Amino acid sequence: MPMDESLTANPPEGAVLDYSLKDRPRSPIQLEIFDSDGKLVRRFASDEVLRKTNPNDVPIQVEWIRDPKPLLAEAGMHRFVWDLHYALPKSVRSSFWGSAGPAAVPGEYTVKLTANGKSSTQPLTIKLDPRVKMSQDVLARQFGLASRLAVRLGEASVALQQAGELRRQIDARKKEASGKTDVLAALEGLEKKLEAAMEADSDAGFGLFGLAAPGKEHEPLPKVVAALTGLLTVVDSSDLGPGADAATASARWEEAAQETLAGWAAFQKDDLTSVNALLREANLKPLNFENSPAPQ
Repeated sequence: MPMDESLTANPPEGAVLDYSLKDRPRSPIQLEIFDSDGKLVRRFASDEVLRKTNPNDVPIQVEWIRDPKPLLAEAGMHRFVWDLHYALPKSVRSSFWGSAGPAAVPGEYTVKLTANGKSSTQPLTIKLDPRVKMSQDVLARQFGLASRLAVRLGEASVALQQAGELRRQIDARKKEASGKTDVLAALEGLEKKLEAAMEADSDAGFGLFGLAAPGKEHEPLPKVVAALTGLLTVVDSSDLGPGADAATASARWEEAAQETLAGWAAFQKDDLTSVNALLREANLKPLNFENSPAPQ
Protein backbone atom coordinates (compact mmCIF):
# COMPACT_ATOMS: atom_id res chain seq x y z
CA MET A 1 0.00 0.00 0.00
CA PRO A 2 1.42 3.46 -0.91
CA MET A 3 2.68 5.42 2.08
CA ASP A 4 0.77 8.53 0.99
CA GLU A 5 -2.63 6.87 0.72
CA SER A 6 -5.07 8.37 3.21
CA LEU A 7 -6.74 5.81 5.47
CA THR A 8 -9.20 8.06 7.31
CA ALA A 9 -10.42 11.64 7.35
CA ASN A 10 -8.15 14.21 8.99
CA PRO A 11 -9.59 16.47 11.71
CA PRO A 12 -10.59 20.04 10.75
CA GLU A 13 -7.73 22.51 10.33
CA GLY A 14 -8.62 25.84 11.86
CA ALA A 15 -11.15 27.42 14.17
CA VAL A 16 -14.23 25.25 14.65
CA LEU A 17 -17.30 27.52 14.82
CA ASP A 18 -20.64 26.04 15.92
CA TYR A 19 -23.91 27.90 15.40
CA SER A 20 -27.63 27.18 15.57
CA LEU A 21 -30.51 28.51 13.50
CA LYS A 22 -34.02 28.15 14.93
CA ASP A 23 -35.66 28.48 11.50
CA ARG A 24 -34.49 28.68 7.92
CA PRO A 25 -33.51 32.35 7.34
CA ARG A 26 -35.43 34.38 4.80
CA SER A 27 -32.18 35.59 3.21
CA PRO A 28 -28.56 34.38 3.03
CA ILE A 29 -26.66 34.36 6.32
CA GLN A 30 -23.21 35.85 6.78
CA LEU A 31 -20.24 34.98 8.98
CA GLU A 32 -17.51 37.60 9.52
CA ILE A 33 -14.22 37.58 11.42
CA PHE A 34 -12.68 40.82 12.69
CA ASP A 35 -9.28 41.48 14.24
CA SER A 36 -8.67 43.29 17.53
CA ASP A 37 -8.80 46.65 15.72
CA GLY A 38 -12.21 45.88 14.26
CA LYS A 39 -10.86 45.37 10.74
CA LEU A 40 -12.52 42.72 8.61
CA VAL A 41 -10.37 39.61 8.22
CA ARG A 42 -12.71 37.25 6.39
CA ARG A 43 -16.34 37.14 5.26
CA PHE A 44 -18.38 34.07 4.33
CA ALA A 45 -21.95 33.91 3.03
CA SER A 46 -24.37 31.05 2.57
CA ASP A 47 -25.07 32.04 -1.05
CA GLU A 48 -21.40 31.95 -2.15
CA VAL A 49 -20.61 29.87 -5.23
CA LEU A 50 -17.75 27.61 -4.12
CA ARG A 51 -15.15 25.99 -6.35
CA LYS A 52 -14.99 22.22 -6.57
CA THR A 53 -11.83 20.42 -7.63
CA ASN A 54 -12.05 18.18 -10.68
CA PRO A 55 -10.20 14.95 -9.80
CA ASN A 56 -8.95 14.78 -13.39
CA ASP A 57 -7.15 18.12 -13.01
CA VAL A 58 -4.84 17.17 -10.13
CA PRO A 59 -1.84 14.81 -10.09
CA ILE A 60 -2.51 13.52 -6.56
CA GLN A 61 -5.26 11.61 -4.81
CA VAL A 62 -8.31 13.82 -4.45
CA GLU A 63 -8.67 12.70 -0.81
CA TRP A 64 -5.79 15.04 0.05
CA ILE A 65 -7.60 18.08 -1.33
CA ARG A 66 -9.99 20.04 0.85
CA ASP A 67 -12.46 22.10 -1.12
CA PRO A 68 -14.15 24.94 0.78
CA LYS A 69 -17.32 23.95 2.61
CA PRO A 70 -20.53 25.99 2.44
CA LEU A 71 -21.92 28.11 5.26
CA LEU A 72 -25.20 26.27 5.77
CA ALA A 73 -28.43 28.21 6.26
CA GLU A 74 -30.84 25.42 7.18
CA ALA A 75 -32.60 25.23 10.52
CA GLY A 76 -30.63 23.36 13.17
CA MET A 77 -27.10 23.00 14.51
CA HIS A 78 -24.17 23.59 12.15
CA ARG A 79 -20.39 23.53 12.26
CA PHE A 80 -18.17 25.75 10.11
CA VAL A 81 -14.37 25.76 10.05
CA TRP A 82 -12.35 28.90 9.37
CA ASP A 83 -8.88 27.95 8.13
CA LEU A 84 -7.26 30.90 9.98
CA HIS A 85 -6.27 32.59 6.73
CA TYR A 86 -7.17 35.90 5.18
CA ALA A 87 -8.84 35.63 1.79
CA LEU A 88 -6.81 35.80 -1.39
CA PRO A 89 -7.77 38.59 -3.81
CA LYS A 90 -10.85 37.58 -5.84
CA SER A 91 -8.84 37.71 -9.05
CA VAL A 92 -6.47 34.94 -7.90
CA ARG A 93 -7.18 31.52 -9.34
CA SER A 94 -6.80 29.16 -6.39
CA SER A 95 -5.05 25.82 -6.76
CA PHE A 96 -4.67 22.70 -4.66
CA TRP A 97 -1.02 23.45 -3.80
CA GLY A 98 -1.03 27.21 -3.54
CA SER A 99 -1.44 29.33 -0.42
CA ALA A 100 -4.91 29.85 1.03
CA GLY A 101 -3.96 33.46 1.76
CA PRO A 102 -1.91 35.17 4.50
CA ALA A 103 -2.20 33.35 7.84
CA ALA A 104 -3.82 35.29 10.66
CA VAL A 105 -1.42 36.34 13.44
CA PRO A 106 -2.10 34.90 16.92
CA GLY A 107 -4.24 37.28 18.94
CA GLU A 108 -7.81 38.27 19.75
CA TYR A 109 -10.54 38.18 17.10
CA THR A 110 -14.32 38.51 16.97
CA VAL A 111 -16.71 36.24 15.09
CA LYS A 112 -20.00 37.79 13.94
CA LEU A 113 -22.97 35.80 12.60
CA THR A 114 -25.80 37.66 10.85
CA ALA A 115 -29.15 36.03 10.02
CA ASN A 116 -32.51 37.66 9.28
CA GLY A 117 -30.99 41.09 9.94
CA LYS A 118 -29.88 40.17 13.48
CA SER A 119 -26.26 39.69 14.51
CA SER A 120 -24.51 37.97 17.37
CA THR A 121 -20.80 37.99 18.21
CA GLN A 122 -18.38 35.77 20.08
CA PRO A 123 -14.69 36.27 20.90
CA LEU A 124 -12.07 34.04 19.29
CA THR A 125 -8.47 33.66 20.45
CA ILE A 126 -5.82 32.36 18.07
CA LYS A 127 -2.85 30.88 19.93
CA LEU A 128 0.59 30.09 18.55
CA ASP A 129 1.39 26.42 18.11
CA PRO A 130 3.58 25.61 21.15
CA ARG A 131 6.04 23.87 18.83
CA VAL A 132 6.65 27.12 16.94
CA LYS A 133 9.10 29.56 18.49
CA MET A 134 8.44 32.89 16.78
CA SER A 135 8.18 36.27 18.47
CA GLN A 136 5.23 38.56 17.80
CA ASP A 137 7.53 40.85 15.80
CA VAL A 138 8.61 38.00 13.51
CA LEU A 139 4.99 36.90 13.10
CA ALA A 140 4.00 40.45 12.17
CA ARG A 141 6.86 40.66 9.66
CA GLN A 142 5.82 37.35 8.11
CA PHE A 143 2.21 38.50 7.86
CA GLY A 144 3.24 41.82 6.32
CA LEU A 145 5.36 40.15 3.65
CA ALA A 146 2.66 37.59 2.84
CA SER A 147 0.05 40.37 2.61
CA ARG A 148 2.18 42.41 0.17
CA LEU A 149 2.75 39.34 -2.00
CA ALA A 150 -0.99 38.59 -1.99
CA VAL A 151 -1.87 42.14 -3.07
CA ARG A 152 0.69 42.09 -5.88
CA LEU A 153 -0.51 38.61 -6.92
CA GLY A 154 -4.05 39.95 -7.13
CA GLU A 155 -2.96 42.82 -9.39
CA ALA A 156 -0.96 40.51 -11.66
CA SER A 157 -3.84 38.03 -11.83
CA VAL A 158 -6.24 40.78 -12.94
CA ALA A 159 -3.79 41.77 -15.71
CA LEU A 160 -3.44 38.13 -16.80
CA GLN A 161 -7.22 37.73 -17.02
CA GLN A 162 -7.46 40.97 -19.00
CA ALA A 163 -4.80 39.72 -21.40
CA GLY A 164 -6.68 36.46 -21.91
CA GLU A 165 -9.91 38.31 -22.62
CA LEU A 166 -8.10 40.67 -24.99
CA ARG A 167 -6.65 37.73 -26.93
CA ARG A 168 -10.16 36.34 -27.49
CA GLN A 169 -11.48 39.73 -28.58
CA ILE A 170 -8.62 40.25 -31.04
CA ASP A 171 -9.46 36.93 -32.71
CA ALA A 172 -13.07 38.07 -33.07
CA ARG A 173 -12.15 41.54 -34.46
CA LYS A 174 -9.75 40.02 -37.03
CA LYS A 175 -12.67 38.06 -38.49
CA GLU A 176 -14.90 41.14 -38.45
CA ALA A 177 -12.19 43.29 -40.11
CA SER A 178 -11.78 41.01 -43.11
CA GLY A 179 -10.68 43.11 -46.10
CA LYS A 180 -9.65 46.12 -44.03
CA THR A 181 -5.88 45.76 -44.33
CA ASP A 182 -4.93 48.68 -42.08
CA VAL A 183 -7.12 47.41 -39.23
CA LEU A 184 -5.89 43.83 -39.67
CA ALA A 185 -2.27 44.96 -39.60
CA ALA A 186 -2.88 46.95 -36.41
CA LEU A 187 -4.61 43.99 -34.75
CA GLU A 188 -1.80 41.64 -35.71
CA GLY A 189 0.79 44.06 -34.33
CA LEU A 190 -1.17 44.32 -31.08
CA GLU A 191 -1.45 40.55 -30.95
CA LYS A 192 2.35 40.12 -31.19
CA LYS A 193 2.92 42.47 -28.27
CA LEU A 194 0.21 40.68 -26.32
CA GLU A 195 1.80 37.28 -26.94
CA ALA A 196 5.09 38.60 -25.53
CA ALA A 197 3.28 39.71 -22.37
CA MET A 198 1.60 36.28 -22.07
CA GLU A 199 4.62 34.10 -22.83
CA ALA A 200 4.10 30.81 -21.01
CA ASP A 201 6.17 30.09 -17.90
CA SER A 202 8.28 27.04 -18.76
CA ASP A 203 9.02 26.35 -15.08
CA ALA A 204 5.41 26.55 -13.86
CA GLY A 205 5.01 22.78 -13.92
CA PHE A 206 7.76 22.40 -11.31
CA GLY A 207 5.78 24.32 -8.71
CA LEU A 208 8.01 25.58 -5.89
CA PHE A 209 11.02 23.87 -7.50
CA GLY A 210 10.68 26.22 -10.48
CA LEU A 211 11.21 29.37 -8.41
CA ALA A 212 14.08 31.54 -9.62
CA ALA A 213 15.05 35.20 -9.53
CA PRO A 214 13.55 37.43 -12.24
CA GLY A 215 15.78 37.54 -15.28
CA LYS A 216 14.14 40.08 -17.58
CA GLU A 217 13.29 43.75 -17.38
CA HIS A 218 9.64 42.92 -18.05
CA GLU A 219 8.83 39.36 -17.05
CA PRO A 220 5.72 37.92 -18.77
CA LEU A 221 2.53 37.92 -16.72
CA PRO A 222 2.24 34.10 -16.32
CA LYS A 223 5.74 33.93 -14.85
CA VAL A 224 5.02 36.80 -12.46
CA VAL A 225 1.83 35.10 -11.26
CA ALA A 226 3.59 31.74 -10.85
CA ALA A 227 6.52 33.27 -8.93
CA LEU A 228 4.31 35.31 -6.58
CA THR A 229 2.11 32.26 -5.95
CA GLY A 230 5.13 30.15 -5.06
CA LEU A 231 6.69 32.81 -2.85
CA LEU A 232 3.43 33.37 -0.98
CA THR A 233 3.31 29.65 -0.23
CA VAL A 234 6.95 29.62 0.94
CA VAL A 235 6.60 32.70 3.15
CA ASP A 236 3.25 31.74 4.65
CA SER A 237 4.21 28.13 5.45
CA SER A 238 7.42 28.91 7.34
CA ASP A 239 7.45 28.24 11.09
CA LEU A 240 10.67 30.23 11.56
CA GLY A 241 9.64 33.48 9.92
CA PRO A 242 10.69 34.72 6.48
CA GLY A 243 14.29 33.69 5.78
CA ALA A 244 16.84 35.92 4.08
CA ASP A 245 16.48 34.12 0.73
CA ALA A 246 12.68 34.32 0.81
CA ALA A 247 12.74 37.99 1.76
CA THR A 248 15.25 38.83 -0.99
CA ALA A 249 13.37 36.84 -3.63
CA SER A 250 10.08 38.42 -2.57
CA ALA A 251 11.52 41.92 -2.85
CA ARG A 252 12.94 41.22 -6.30
CA TRP A 253 9.71 39.68 -7.58
CA GLU A 254 7.62 42.49 -6.09
CA GLU A 255 9.80 44.92 -8.06
CA ALA A 256 9.59 42.77 -11.20
CA ALA A 257 5.80 42.59 -10.83
CA GLN A 258 5.57 46.38 -10.56
CA GLU A 259 7.64 46.76 -13.74
CA THR A 260 5.51 44.23 -15.60
CA LEU A 261 2.29 45.87 -14.44
CA ALA A 262 3.63 49.28 -15.45
CA GLY A 263 4.37 47.84 -18.88
CA TRP A 264 0.85 46.42 -19.07
CA ALA A 265 -0.62 49.82 -18.14
CA ALA A 266 1.48 51.49 -20.85
CA PHE A 267 0.33 48.86 -23.36
CA GLN A 268 -3.30 49.74 -22.59
CA LYS A 269 -2.71 53.49 -22.67
CA ASP A 270 -0.71 53.57 -25.89
CA ASP A 271 -1.06 50.46 -28.07
CA LEU A 272 -4.60 49.49 -27.14
CA THR A 273 -5.89 53.06 -27.36
CA SER A 274 -4.35 53.47 -30.82
CA VAL A 275 -5.90 50.26 -32.15
CA ASN A 276 -9.29 51.10 -30.64
CA ALA A 277 -9.24 54.42 -32.50
CA LEU A 278 -8.81 52.50 -35.79
CA LEU A 279 -11.58 50.09 -34.85
CA ARG A 280 -13.99 52.96 -34.18
CA GLU A 281 -13.13 54.56 -37.52
CA ALA A 282 -13.94 51.22 -39.17
CA ASN A 283 -17.26 51.05 -37.25
CA LEU A 284 -16.05 48.04 -35.27
CA LYS A 285 -16.47 47.51 -31.54
CA PRO A 286 -13.38 48.56 -29.55
CA LEU A 287 -11.45 46.10 -27.41
CA ASN A 288 -12.21 46.23 -23.67
CA PHE A 289 -12.03 44.21 -20.46
CA GLU A 290 -15.59 44.61 -19.23
CA ASN A 291 -16.30 40.92 -19.74
CA SER A 292 -13.10 39.57 -18.24
CA PRO A 293 -13.68 36.06 -16.86
CA ALA A 294 -13.88 35.51 -13.12
CA PRO A 295 -11.30 33.19 -11.55
CA GLN A 296 -12.33 29.67 -10.62
